[in-house]
Amino acid sequence: MHRLNRILVAGLLALIGVAGPVLAQDQPYRELDSPQSTEGGAVEVREFFSYGCPHCHDFEPRLSAWAESMGDRIDVVHTPVTFGRDSWALLARAYYAAEALDILGTTHTATFEAIHEQGRQFSDADDVAAFYADIAEVSEQAVLDALASFEVDASARRAERMVSAYGVPGTPAVGVAGRYLIDVRAAGGQAGMLDVAEQLVAEESSR
Repeated sequence: MHRLNRILVAGLLALIGVAGPVLAQDQPYRELDSPQSTEGGAVEVREFFSYGCPHCHDFEPRLSAWAESMGDRIDVVHTPVTFGRDSWALLARAYYAAEALDILGTTHTATFEAIHEQGRQFSDADDVAAFYADIAEVSEQAVLDALASFEVDASARRAERMVSAYGVPGTPAVGVAGRYLIDVRAAGGQAGMLDVAEQLVAEESSR
């Protein structure tokens, strides 16, 4: 009987030993092993997203309102992710094509709405070109040229490297100052993620 009790106690202590570090690491953000360089005097806030992600569609107006309230204290950078999906890779190139054509102000929210509110599908470059030409002052050929350009290709590759450097597990996700990645679940949701981002921005601004 005593031997059984000792075994049970040892087993319980082993479980506690395993559980302890997991709970201790349960933070709303983690610090990157290798901080990424940022530009400008404002604190960089980097959103990792995909137009194909429904949660990113929900997050977009929340992020926009928050960014406006933060003013020139932050510099918001949008980084599209693919996670190896061909459909998301096309949408990532669509983002950078719009950036290259200087029509993001027209296309960004509209692309989210087209996919998640209107049920529009983007199967290939022609679909993207037709949509952009319809809503922005740009020709379909200009969009096709941008999608196939070296500039967009280079931007897409940089985005993949950034996703890897941050270790982004899912979307939406938010990086701050090239040093932190906020976990949306640990932060208590999208609103909590922005609360944590604001705290980190304040800390970085005071450095």
